[in-house]
Amino acid sequence: MEKKKCVLKFKQETTENGNVVRVANIAGTLKRLSEKVFDYTNAEGTVISYKLATIQFNDLAGTTFTEQNVKVYEASYEQGMEEGETYLGRIQRSKNADGSSRKPWVTLYSAVVGTEMSDDDFEDAEISVSDELTVE
Repeated sequence: MEKKKCVLKFKQETTENGNVVRVANIAGTLKRLSEKVFDYTNAEGTVISYKLATIQFNDLAGTTFTEQNVKVYEASYEQGMEEGETYLGRIQRSKNADGSSRKPWVTLYSAVVGTEMSDDDFEDAEISVSDELTVE
């Protein structure tokens, strides 16, 4: 049996490091979130903590996919994420220097799909402009 291809709409973006990637948003239902915390050090030397998740999502053709080893960053899992809830996720595809495809980088965030923001979700902050700032 031939494996079904995942049909998503990808848009091209450039990362902070100047790498060209293709990104698609998904709505992923959290099936499992690891207890163990993993980490890696990014290009700037910052340690990034994350947990691994298993999620299910539907592509544009309505096919259901299960993805394991999805990264959930500390800022998201610290918000509290529940199994069975559907969250915003991203699939990022890119190429290696030799042109070969990298393994897609899949992430899930604590933003619940289907919720709407209200005015109470925003913080008003005063922004002051320095008198010394001039544009020539």
